[in-house]
Amino acid sequence: MTAPLPDQEFEDLLDIHARLELPDGMRAELIGGEIVISPTPANFHNWIYGRLQRRLNREVPEDCIITNTATVFLPATEERFIPDLLICESEALKSMEEWQVQADDVLLVAEITSPSTRARDLQAKVKGYAHSSVPVYLLIDPHDHEGSTTVYSAPDGKGRYRDEHRAAFGEPVTLPEPLGIELDTAGFLK
Repeated sequence: MTAPLPDQEFEDLLDIHARLELPDGMRAELIGGEIVISPTPANFHNWIYGRLQRRLNREVPEDCIITNTATVFLPATEERFIPDLLICESEALKSMEEWQVQADDVLLVAEITSPSTRARDLQAKVKGYAHSSVPVYLLIDPHDHEGSTTVYSAPDGKGRYRDEHRAAFGEPVTLPEPLGIELDTAGFLK
């Protein structure tokens, strides 16, 4: 984890982040005291996202929403992440003015690695989500040999998840409570 910025520098960074005008195909996140600009995902990444969303739509309770464009505010580190997929209670998205989802309203975040995001997804984002006690972090990594899915759960609030289960694409994984869903990762195979 990086050292926190002085208040004025952090406020300046937030202001810059809020006013950024990015070229088409780019997005900005606030990670570890830095504004990180990255390209939008490739088609294969979006194909995996579509397969995941279709599967989860069948299982997620009616009072929850699955989305892919929400910014998650992580109060423990003051970071703002934009996960590839987010599940939260629908009430968390009803504000017409708010553009962020609070970490304590999140049930699950999912990241699908790409060459440009893989290191952050495997390190900084695991820590950031765990620091702010996001209950389940699902990491889908098509760049890990033949592909793997890792479920992180039971965050300790100090930057670590107590439970970590990794499975190769094709093996099922369980998304623990608050969801309690078995996910067949065979759908992620090419």
